[in-house]
Amino acid sequence: MSIFEDFLLKFRESFRGTKPVIHSVLGNVFSMRVIGNKTHGDLAEIALTEYINEFVKDYSAIHTGKEKFRAKKFEEDISVTNKLTGATFPISIKTYGVGPLQLSTNKTGSMFSCLTGIVGKSEITNSQGIKDILKNPCFFDFSKVNVLPLIYDEKNKTFKIILFDLEKAYNSVSKIKYFPPRKYGKDRETFPVYKFFATDEQYIFEVRYGGAGANALQRGMWTHTENASPFFNEILNGTYEINEPLIKLVSKILVSAREKHEKILDLLRQLNGNS
Repeated sequence: MSIFEDFLLKFRESFRGTKPVIHSVLGNVFSMRVIGNKTHGDLAEIALTEYINEFVKDYSAIHTGKEKFRAKKFEEDISVTNKLTGATFPISIKTYGVGPLQLSTNKTGSMFSCLTGIVGKSEITNSQGIKDILKNPCFFDFSKVNVLPLIYDEKNKTFKIILFDLEKAYNSVSKIKYFPPRKYGKDRETFPVYKFFATDEQYIFEVRYGGAGANALQRGMWTHTENASPFFNEILNGTYEINEPLIKLVSKILVSAREKHEKILDLLRQLNGNS
């Protein structure tokens, strides 16, 4: 069992009870979409860090931060430590709506370049050839990234925490196929992708164009929470509603002085029974 899997056991234990705190935490995170479409993703990293420190037994966490994130060899948003063993490992938090899910930004474009050199504008079904591709450092090293997706359905106000089984995904690949750009509209086109399939054309994941001109949505490894459902394991689900008092509180805090923030923190410590 990996150190990440050990952590997940304690993480799931923290969900126990009639009113698990994690439901409120995620409801608060997804409420932040009222403020901005991207705000909730950054706040999820901060919220999960604090949640782990307060509610996951034997573990502590540090929010890595964007500047440190850019300097890291592997993608991570928070760094988690097992306080009993001292083992430290990274976690990449992904906060997405139901549907497409980016597993890795792959900023260097190494995955797409690898596939371009081996598969070209064709497809490969040779099992040994596929294994060689997945053993390439750009794919093999991704197995060291612990991805924790927080998925929400904004229309139905539901959420779930799911895990992509990368080992199962890699072991299931029977075909890798190139898909060229497609025109849509008058002057726009999609980006090229390599899609990975299991037997019976079961979609697993894809690698998108990663050249110098690519933005975050046009590069890296992506999958789909519904189309690739056989490769996900769900560890939590629930419902939420927009936390209007929280939205108002954030507004008030932003136009108040630091001294008031300290008083609010003291009050929250008292209400939560923390020292």
